[in-house]
Amino acid sequence: MRLRLLFLVALCTCVPALAASVEGDAPPLPDQNPLRQTSPVAAPVKPPPPPLPGEQPTVPWTEAEIEAAMAKCKELLTGDPLDYEQLPPIKEGICGTPAPVLLRAVGTDQKVVINPPATMSCPMADVLGEWLRDTVQPEAKKLFGSPVVKIQNASSYVCRNRYGGASTPLSEHAFANAFDVSEFVLANGTRITILDDWPKVVETPPAPEANPNRVSDAKEDGGAEKPKPSGKAKGSTTKTGAVTAAKAEPDAPPPPPPVAKEPDEDPKTKFVTFLHEDACRRFGTVLGPDANAAHKNHFHLDMKTRRRGFCE
Repeated sequence: MRLRLLFLVALCTCVPALAASVEGDAPPLPDQNPLRQTSPVAAPVKPPPPPLPGEQPTVPWTEAEIEAAMAKCKELLTGDPLDYEQLPPIKEGICGTPAPVLLRAVGTDQKVVINPPATMSCPMADVLGEWLRDTVQPEAKKLFGSPVVKIQNASSYVCRNRYGGASTPLSEHAFANAFDVSEFVLANGTRITILDDWPKVVETPPAPEANPNRVSDAKEDGGAEKPKPSGKAKGSTTKTGAVTAAKAEPDAPPPPPPVAKEPDEDPKTKFVTFLHEDACRRFGTVLGPDANAAHKNHFHLDMKTRRRGFCE
């Protein structure tokens, strides 16, 4: 009896341990409760946009770079009829130029005022002055009998990417190497703007639709021709009242569609198109209203050297 009791006690002690061992080895059952499922995978984090040009580390110009740029300015601008002020070097992030100038006007007797004064590099000031003296002024006198006295500065130096974008390439404006002009004012008060005076596209009017009353009835009746209500039939009537076959008078041919005519070119339009064409021979890049909507109201002129000239 005592042995049986000891056996039962030992059996009760071993069974839980054995069960625990078996349960520990078995894989857990999948959780079927949707409320206990793991949270959805988070969307990938977009990398931050690159820093703007002015936010990037600024490395000052070296003395050698400044001296070389100043010597170039002296070479280019000495003797030119320019009203300008030499400015300190500009370095703003990756923007700037070592020897900028503030250009106020071009010319002496027939001065062209730049409103407001433009900050630019010396090479830009040199070519802009030549363009105003050798192209803009002679063409204004030829077409209007009056010289240009002021041009509107739409943009010069500004530290930004192209079109002010966050990740577009760096603009030539960021190097003080570009100038935007939007308006020319003549001595007689005439104002010429790129927005209003650039040539507009003339659309040809659509051809008029065919008149359904002129379609032959023969197509509908298998070749039998019917007299038209408005046409006069030529024929004779017999004594019995029968009418002989009549021929309808042929319809007059439709008039030709109107043709769009190019209007006589306005002097202002002729002026701005000529200036644009000539600028393409002087500057590295010229952009106008035909380039894109961003340039609908000004000419962009810059000195960037490219393998091929860029003119739109």
